[in-house]
Parts: sequence; C-alpha cells; structure tokens
Amino acid sequence: MNKRFNIELFDETEVKALPIHYKTLEYFEDFVIDNILSEFKIILNSKWTYNFGIFFDSTDYKNIPGHIKTFDGIEKGLVILPPNTFSKEQIKGYSIQFFISKIKDNSNGEFIGFCEMMLDFIETFFELNYKKINESDFKNIRNKVDWNYLKSLKYPADLKEQYIVGNEKTAYNNV
Repeated sequence: MNKRFNIELFDETEVKALPIHYKTLEYFEDFVIDNILSEFKIILNSKWTYNFGIFFDSTDYKNIPGHIKTFDGIEKGLVILPPNTFSKEQIKGYSIQFFISKIKDNSNGEFIGFCEMMLDFIETFFELNYKKINESDFKNIRNKVDWNYLKSLKYPADLKEQYIVGNEKTAYNNV
C-alpha cells in the first residue's frame, strides 16, 4: 500500500541515527491516518503523497525571535517552512524546524516532549491547511493518543532500534 502520509527526520549534524525509536514515527503516521485523514476524509484519495520532514535544530530556542516561535499567540517549539511541490514524483513536502532545546525545557522529559511537539506540529499543519479541522477537533484527537505505548518505547532508543536518517522507518540493524 502506498502511504499518503509520511514523516521523516533530519539532523543538522547529519548523524546517521537519531535516538528516537523508529516505532515512534510509525505510531504517529498511523495515528494521523486513523484519526485525522480517515476521520475528516482528506489526503487519502489524493494523487499526491504528503511528506513531512522534521529538521532537528540545535539552536537555543530561548534566543529565537518571538515572531518566529509563535502561532496565533501560542508559543510553539517549531517553525513550519513553506511547502515544496515535486510534480513529477507527485510529492508535496512540508518541512519544519524542531528545536532540540525546547525538548530539554519540557518538564515531562525529553521523549514525551518530542511526542508533544509532534502533536503540536500535526495540529498546526492541519489547522492551517484544512478549514474543516479546528482547535476543538484536536482536543478530541489528542485524547486518543496512546501515551502508555509511547512511554513504553525506550528513549534514547538502543542503536539497533533508532530511526535512521534518510531511510524508511527501520531499525538500524536492518540497514
């Protein structure tokens, strides 16, 4: 099956593996497909594939100008960049900068902070791009997150289970 929604991670240091368990991204892709795309009947029947690239930026979030780190007055730890369209491949690519320092400021811990930021990104993207989805819809969507499952994924992940930059979501030992 050709997935219409993919999440990819990138690191400014071009490290091959990130400490995020590869199953984390699989969870979020499936979560979006089940709870947003299917529910609101968007993207799934599109001829386009939607790729979401998350760029890990080590810039200190506290030093970023306020107008960059807010959305409708709500502070976010990410910046959504303009989309890229690759017509020949039928891919719409959306990129964000995810500030590593924002995770470290999160009192719930680094990994859960990452998951919360993933939800922030997903929410912001869909609210900006799809008028039929609004903030109150996301209150219900957020309630469906399986936090127990996400917490069960080890962080930092063992090397053999880390997400590999530039590959599909696979374990390191499968590369």
